[in-house]
Amino acid sequence: MTIQNKNKLDSSWTIFIETLSDEFTARTGFGVYAHISPTDVNQAYHQYQLSNAPMRLFVREYVRSYV
Repeated sequence: MTIQNKNKLDSSWTIFIETLSDEFTARTGFGVYAHISPTDVNQAYHQYQLSNAPMRLFVREYVRSYV
């Protein structure tokens, strides 16, 4: 894997966690780790990568399934 690809994955991962946490906070007042484990966050990220949905839409639906 090239450094450029790794950096792209790292930034995508970071943006995903921030988006997920923002959505949980907006809906419940608590961030992502108050609701799901780090393992679940990792699984959600892999589900997102396999989906064709935009990140914001995927996260909104994912959080909706928990709230």
